[in-house]
Amino acid sequence: MIGKKLVSSLACVAMMTCGTAFAQQKGKLMSGPYKGPMGPVTAADKADAPDAVFFTNLVADPCNAGAKYSANNGFLLIGPTNCGLAGSTQWLAAPFTSKATGAVTKVTLAVTNWGICTPTSNKYTVQIYDDNCLGVPNNPLGSPVQATAAAAPPALSNANFGTTGPLLAAGVHYWVVLTTNTTPVQMGTTAVWWEANGQNEPFNINDGTGWQTGNLGGVGGFMVQ
Repeated sequence: MIGKKLVSSLACVAMMTCGTAFAQQKGKLMSGPYKGPMGPVTAADKADAPDAVFFTNLVADPCNAGAKYSANNGFLLIGPTNCGLAGSTQWLAAPFTSKATGAVTKVTLAVTNWGICTPTSNKYTVQIYDDNCLGVPNNPLGSPVQATAAAAPPALSNANFGTTGPLLAAGVHYWVVLTTNTTPVQMGTTAVWWEANGQNEPFNINDGTGWQTGNLGGVGGFMVQ
């Protein structure tokens, strides 16, 4: 993910706030594991996506009660008056390659409230960007839409583009970009884009303890339709 308007320090720090850890890694604010109340995995969460899917990394994990993403780690999506790190703003973007040609109607995202405090807003902006082949988003495509962060994992939030979504071409690289604008309704957003399942990959340090899970900071879970 690429964060815009990030805290400038590159030092790794960790802090405990209301029982939930966050860390700064390479200038990006990470959430640590979700510590609040968890909702159930519903039938809707488990259902296959209908119609055309341009991209998805939301895959049900049988080892995680069938949830389509992990709440063990994620990147913060916050406005300047957020309730956890007041004064900080962080935007996020994730790349994908379209598997089909057509217009975007909906983006489903593993975005929920952070859970360490009660935000004054749970709104954020979603837009599709094209790619500049330099590892960052290039130009916005179509109009942005406002989405609502779900209350808690494993729920998903939706950005509904309806009939006005941008046209994608199969095999072309794009970005899903999440921002918090300067309107009061989004300045207090305090959310997390949780990692897709399988992003924390096992490794073996060969010390007799077996496979260990490394928090590698994987991309957030999402589906573009």
